[in-house]
Amino acid sequence: MKNNKEIKKRYGQYFTPSYVADFMVSLISKPKNTLILDPCAGTGIFPISLRKAGFKNIVAYEIDETLPNHSEIEILRRDFLKLKPNEQFDVIIGNPPYVRWRNIPTEWKELFKKSKYWSAIMNGLSDLTYAFIYHSINMLKENGELIFITPVFWTQTVHGARLRDYLTKYGHVEVLINLNEMKIFKEVSSTIIIFKYIKKKVEKPIKIINLHTKDKLTVNHLKKVKLLIETLKGEESYIQEGVYKAFVHEQFRDGDPWKPVPKIQINPLFSFEYSPILHFRRISLLGSLADIGNGMVSGLDKAFSLENIDIKKLTPEEREKIIYVYKARNLDRLIPKTDPVPYLFVNDINDEEIFKELYPNFYNKLISFKEKLLKRYNYGIEIPWWHWVFLRNKHLLEKYNEKIFVPSKERYDSKGYFRFAYVEGPYYATQDVTTICIKNTVREGIKYILALLNSEPYQEYILYKGFSRGGVFDFSERPLADIPIVRIDWNNSKEVKLYNDIVAIVDTIIMNKSYNRYIDELNQLVDKLLQITLN
Repeated sequence: MKNNKEIKKRYGQYFTPSYVADFMVSLISKPKNTLILDPCAGTGIFPISLRKAGFKNIVAYEIDETLPNHSEIEILRRDFLKLKPNEQFDVIIGNPPYVRWRNIPTEWKELFKKSKYWSAIMNGLSDLTYAFIYHSINMLKENGELIFITPVFWTQTVHGARLRDYLTKYGHVEVLINLNEMKIFKEVSSTIIIFKYIKKKVEKPIKIINLHTKDKLTVNHLKKVKLLIETLKGEESYIQEGVYKAFVHEQFRDGDPWKPVPKIQINPLFSFEYSPILHFRRISLLGSLADIGNGMVSGLDKAFSLENIDIKKLTPEEREKIIYVYKARNLDRLIPKTDPVPYLFVNDINDEEIFKELYPNFYNKLISFKEKLLKRYNYGIEIPWWHWVFLRNKHLLEKYNEKIFVPSKERYDSKGYFRFAYVEGPYYATQDVTTICIKNTVREGIKYILALLNSEPYQEYILYKGFSRGGVFDFSERPLADIPIVRIDWNNSKEVKLYNDIVAIVDTIIMNKSYNRYIDELNQLVDKLLQITLN
């Protein structure tokens, strides 16, 4: 059993359900006598579907000799990635392996590093999917079709840019189906896509289908997807029915992330992507207006937390060593959901005997966790076992009295919004929180920027354009820094009034510690401001 797990991890084996393979085969538009390759055939799921659909010329490769062949097609035991690129196939279809770089077998890593052919696409941040897509394109004839099911990562990450650029250079995407977090493969929670790529450079619009549900993917879901694809071939350009959203989109450019937005979206923020020069004076990226950083790392929060401790029973010296900390669970939209949590912090004490003598309650609490504290990842620095391991942006948290806290990882679908919370005072954050501190030189205040980030137009922009993996959005420094912030023309009385009204609502929300009554009005004011400034 262990051996099977090792092989599965080595080759990234997650076998495609037969009904998904049948659907993907139905996307082929070539004649039945066309030459088709499955480069990673597994147990023969795609060859079975292809033969069932009437295709006759099928070639199948599989590197894992331990897998049985359940199809009537001979599966050749070959390493697809070691075959010389030869433009001979009309269609390549399959489910390429997903293996992160650190888990890619050494022989493949060496191949990718030494070969100019591979180094053009592969690097230490690539996964094995990249290699299969790249090599498959080079195995296709002109006008050939590539139909794959893969995780979404390569379509959006920075290190996938070279692969995306290669695809757009030599062809076009015909269909892109985003299954989001639907359950397809056992033990896999990634966002999954199915795409059809044509190796011919044309400017036909892409047919985009998005499914927004966590249900298990079924035959009926795929029947509906097929119907939506056919409908988009006509005059319809946007369809929304329940969990399905279908629309057409222009071809992706160069290595840009594949984050398509339907043109029906009237959010003016999306126009910034297409007209950066037009909006140059009206937009600044958040990273130029704010200092941004992740919170501090204790390495074992339950050891340092005083959440269930009676503070009154601590000594005066111990009470002076308490800091108040916000974790992601304490945050809500615009304001914190709960009070910060008290934590002990004695990183200025380096002698254990002094620590034990001056702070006995703290010592007795931490000593029960000593074994675990000694095993913490210490970032290569020797530290006493009672210290927090990485203070990271402690100086930033202390420099600014007013801050915006946001969970560093956030699921949108569980709440329907992202949480940017205003915090005022000498408060800290743990590593599951990112802090945004508006620079003193920025005339637009922190409450204005807080309002924008929590408004519907901005939340929608982040939903479409933010960086996510498996439905979890990343709010570390880099993604936050790229959010476009609308600047105020202080000579325009309408904009100044809207600005003052927006800030006044935020003040009311903070004072009343509730946002539900005011969020609609806030959205309306931000909408008006965007219409004035960006249209």
